[in-house]
Amino acid sequence: MNLKYLFSPITIGGISLTNRIAMPSLNHAYSTDGHVNDRLIAYYKARAGGGVGLITIGGCAVHELGRSLRILCLYDDSYNAGFCKLTAAIHQTETKVFAQLYHAGGYAKSKEIGAQAVAPSAIANRYTRETPKEMTLLEIKEAEASFVNAALRAKRVGFDGVEIIGSAGYLIAEFLSPLTNRRTDQYGGNCENRERFLLNVISGIRAAVGEKFPIIVRLSGNDFVKAGNTNADAVRLAQRLEEVTVDAINVTGGWHESKIPQATGELPSGGYAYLAARIKKAIQIPVIASNRINDPIEAERIVALGVADMVNMGRALLADPELPNKARTDRIKEIRRCIACGQGCFDRRFSGQDVCCMINYQAGREWELNRNLPKISKKILVVGGGVAGMEFAIRAAEQGHKVTVWEKAAQLGGQLVYAAKPIGKQEFRYLTEYQIHMLTKYHVSIELSQEATQEKILAFQPDVVVIATGSTPISAPFPILPDATDIVQAQSVLAGECMPGQRVVVVGGGAVGCETAVLLADQGTLSAEQTKFLMRHNAERDEFIHELLRQSTRQVTIVEMRNDVGMDIGISTRWGVKQQIQQLGITCMTDTQVVDISSAGVCVQTADGNRKNLVVDTVVLAIGSRSCNQLAQEIAGKIPAVYLVGDAVEPGKIARCIQDAYELAMKI
Repeated sequence: MNLKYLFSPITIGGISLTNRIAMPSLNHAYSTDGHVNDRLIAYYKARAGGGVGLITIGGCAVHELGRSLRILCLYDDSYNAGFCKLTAAIHQTETKVFAQLYHAGGYAKSKEIGAQAVAPSAIANRYTRETPKEMTLLEIKEAEASFVNAALRAKRVGFDGVEIIGSAGYLIAEFLSPLTNRRTDQYGGNCENRERFLLNVISGIRAAVGEKFPIIVRLSGNDFVKAGNTNADAVRLAQRLEEVTVDAINVTGGWHESKIPQATGELPSGGYAYLAARIKKAIQIPVIASNRINDPIEAERIVALGVADMVNMGRALLADPELPNKARTDRIKEIRRCIACGQGCFDRRFSGQDVCCMINYQAGREWELNRNLPKISKKILVVGGGVAGMEFAIRAAEQGHKVTVWEKAAQLGGQLVYAAKPIGKQEFRYLTEYQIHMLTKYHVSIELSQEATQEKILAFQPDVVVIATGSTPISAPFPILPDATDIVQAQSVLAGECMPGQRVVVVGGGAVGCETAVLLADQGTLSAEQTKFLMRHNAERDEFIHELLRQSTRQVTIVEMRNDVGMDIGISTRWGVKQQIQQLGITCMTDTQVVDISSAGVCVQTADGNRKNLVVDTVVLAIGSRSCNQLAQEIAGKIPAVYLVGDAVEPGKIARCIQDAYELAMKI
């Protein structure tokens, strides 16, 4: 497909970009001391080499009190040398690079900055659960100057421009919002006063760096917090910023504390592009759209239809740094598309760890990985065509080995087929599609409906056998009486192999149980198509439509023996799943064990010893899995080399399966 709009050049403040793809600022936490290091340089060099038009580095803290954990710093000259190396490395390509000027404001945590955070007003912060100190006028002037000094420093170390972050709930956003700015002086009150800090920063930077050095402002298109700024406010502010010679507006979603998902899989691809579209209609300078844009075709649509002039592809380039080059040369099927899992990026970052990618083992490891082609090509048999088996086969074939995959099912994908069914996880299928395409590219022989046995394997005479036979649901640890009916595994529900009745009990409140329960309850509400039809034709009142979206005709109960549900769900998505459970009226019985299941229903016992019978139409079991690896024991010692990989070793997350498969392929 010819993506002519996405790969047309664009100019931002006199700086020419080769295409409309931007990599926004992401804090990868690769620096422990605020300095640029070899890891960061290698990481960004790979993205620049992948053909992205613009990379924004950061956030780069402009002040000591505006730092966050493991963030880059740009508030004194001691950091200059590293930034010079970074910009020089990126400039070996055609990619341009900006620095994001960052001050966390009230979002700074006292234990990370060694002092009380500062903000426009002393209002308890819902993100940090701390109360910042109200800034004095002197401190405000000092903060304004810190942005200016950092911008001048950015120019000196080789950046092509700067971006000022005025979004997400950080210092500038706090000044802009009536929710967090309760000042009664010239920096608070009406919108003109609340904008004063940002406008002073811009005018100061422009005076310091000159007219030809581009300035971008990153705005929340809608704060998505009660009493915050709306999209109409963002439009008016963008118009004002254009008047004061800002060169582009980068539009993102809401604040970190918003209860509306900002980047999880529940948000449709390009779901917040409409925020950028409203701003683009009101101004002439370039507008960049953000949030969940991981598909080049969707990006092309956004640019072609005039929704925005550019698109941010952040996690998309974490997953595949070569995305722009592959899209430009019509190799879209070779793109390892972000699946919006949040596990390697958001979950790790929010827990204080460095960022990686669940589906791209190389992300963040570019500086240390040394791939050497094997001296001898081996004949390798992979038993199992799930995520681990396919990933190993791809990487081994890429190294020059002759690889065959046997899969006993009629399709590839393994557990990933089921993982892609819950709400917000539909894009997990992209990983399967990518892996299948790459198996074809590297001429891996695929045999479906082929169940491996010891005799077949020995007859095949491989040099290496990799057992990737995955896992299977464990047996129920409680009695299921002979008269019990309609008991199914969660896998069967997710695969669409059965239709549970109106009253459902899901046994097991882990990730699989919670997501299956949400899916089942959601089936009893309005579909997306029904909702769109009713709203387009004004067939029902908005309040009634919202009521139908939240009231399920299916009664779902989760029974969990621990004291909470969803405890194994990542921190970035757990709150969203639990919010869905609440919205859909799903009953959660925690600290509760199943005694038995019979025709009378599910007998449960609570922590205080009380027993209760739950009358149900269908029981769904989501109580865990066990590895399938007996075959490895059968052929051990009969084949030169036998390895286990993925869930065949131990049931776990996709990230570990990808990692194990990659490392094994590099070792053989």
